[in-house]
Amino acid sequence: MTINSGSVADYVPADQDVESVGKWRILKNIAVISVAFLLQFTAFQGTGSLQSSINAAGGLGTTSLSAVFGAIIISCAFIPTLAIRKLTAKWTLCLSMLCYVPYIMSQFYPQFYTLIPAGCLAGLGAAPMWAAQSTYLTQVAYIYARVTQQPPEAAIVRFFGIFYLCWQSAELWGNLISGLVLSAPHTNETDASDYTLCGANFCASKLKDIANLHRPPDREIFTIMGIYLACICLAVILLIFLLDPPTMYGEERGGGKVSAVKLLVATFRQLRKPNQLLLVPLTTFIGMEQANFAADLTQAFISCTLGISEIGFILVSFGLCNSLFSLIFGFLTKKFGRIWILIIGLIAISACYLIMLLWQPSPHQKWMFFLICCLYALGDSILQIQINGMYGAIFEKNKEAAFSNYRLFESLGYLVTYALSTVLCARTKLISALGLLVIGTVGWIVVEWRVKSSKSFESNKLDETKATHAEVYKVIEG
Repeated sequence: MTINSGSVADYVPADQDVESVGKWRILKNIAVISVAFLLQFTAFQGTGSLQSSINAAGGLGTTSLSAVFGAIIISCAFIPTLAIRKLTAKWTLCLSMLCYVPYIMSQFYPQFYTLIPAGCLAGLGAAPMWAAQSTYLTQVAYIYARVTQQPPEAAIVRFFGIFYLCWQSAELWGNLISGLVLSAPHTNETDASDYTLCGANFCASKLKDIANLHRPPDREIFTIMGIYLACICLAVILLIFLLDPPTMYGEERGGGKVSAVKLLVATFRQLRKPNQLLLVPLTTFIGMEQANFAADLTQAFISCTLGISEIGFILVSFGLCNSLFSLIFGFLTKKFGRIWILIIGLIAISACYLIMLLWQPSPHQKWMFFLICCLYALGDSILQIQINGMYGAIFEKNKEAAFSNYRLFESLGYLVTYALSTVLCARTKLISALGLLVIGTVGWIVVEWRVKSSKSFESNKLDETKATHAEVYKVIEG
């Protein structure tokens, strides 16, 4: 979550008549963007959760997802700033969302020459879409702060909180749709001996030996994708007709203070900072663990053991728990602090990986799949929120460059995991991710120690300065 810094004057022109903009109209715009992203990612996340199973042959599904995140890495460098300057945030949002349509449409005829280019287009649209969302929400938050006479930071946190609560629930709705459509079983019951090929023992080279991974009927897949297409079209329609133009809130074409080239240079310069380098492993792990969830948990555990028709219903528990935990631990952070909450998240995700490594999945232990999803959601929600917040707190003076690095290495984690999905077996990927988590945890501990030491040094220096001034005053008075 990227929250821009700055004063009200940086975002609201002096001649802007903020009193003419009602606060309810601003809240309407927040609701429109939130619902639009909910619909958009109901479609995309629902499609992504099925890729490793419905397009398993030749690793087509995971390869297409690696194309999405590879394109995001390229897109982050130049497209967002240029698009928002030329089109404004509203029309950047609309056009970026339409970039996802070919990816959904290619599911009707999934081939490497249809899915891969469509995945690249979706990835190129993703970076400007998220940048435009952040720009628009920040812009209207500053206007809302002036209208309601409250600190801008409070309005920004409130608006981003509403948005992310809606966005995270997309996982729930997307999987619920696929679960309802694919509810009927389509394969013969797998022999008990076949279950030894599932879980951590799963290898893409043994797909033909697993009956539960046979592709469902095209009719049902086409029904799901038709619903997802309708969701994206509705999202764009909502933005076109109900979202106020950003010119109402002071944004103009050709605006923007940081050029794409300067941001790119600042992004790589940021890597020279020790704290940024130390956070790279944990940031990369965040992308890796989300890709492992979408590719390995769905295919190697759920589909392999229970069948593709069970993916949607089981992953509903993940979406529900993710939204719930995000809300709960967002409040608990204020009471207990970042460190203790992040420790809980690291323990949860580590425990989840150890369970997946040691447990042999069986259809007679269906409750275990729900437990793993909820535990995974606990770790994922905490890591995403706390690391985002940590970036904002530690790199307060270089937020744009820092969050650009966050998106870069998170996307790199996605890309590497999906790209190696058909090459490595599940056990190897799980062990590799767990190893990166250990390295990332050590890096985070060092960063926390450095930050604490820096604050202690500044505090001692301030105390010494005050003491020196006191001595000077005594001498003067004497």
